[in-house]
Amino acid sequence: MSLDHRLSAEHEELRRTVEAFAHDVVAPKIGDLYERHEFPYEIVREMGRMGLFGLPFPEEYGGMGGDYLALGIALEELARVDSSVAITLEAGVSLGAMPVFRFGTEEQKREWLPRLCAGEMLGAFGLTEPGAGSDAGGTR
Repeated sequence: MSLDHRLSAEHEELRRTVEAFAHDVVAPKIGDLYERHEFPYEIVREMGRMGLFGLPFPEEYGGMGGDYLALGIALEELARVDSSVAITLEAGVSLGAMPVFRFGTEEQKREWLPRLCAGEMLGAFGLTEPGAGSDAGGTR
């Protein structure tokens, strides 16, 4: 018995869409932004319009109703062109929005997730502590 490692039609369509975005939008602009020490605000806005920040979240909260495989596919295609854009998506989803989804109240989910899923705002994870620095496991 062999495993079929092909992507579903939906995942393959997402892969192609993000691949084209990475090559057509990210690649031509990111080098200049690095040179000017600027955050890629317009690229992030476009990722939000595409629904990338909402990939693994239910539609009822403004998400795409997808899964973490979909997010992984998007991250891989973005990282082929620019890892900083990929990690911006990853951190916004996993460190910013996912804790609200997993541990927030219903009121918090309804207030914050639609804007996080749309990329209108980015959630963040700030961590530092004397003696631990940015070692999450070493905090007290």
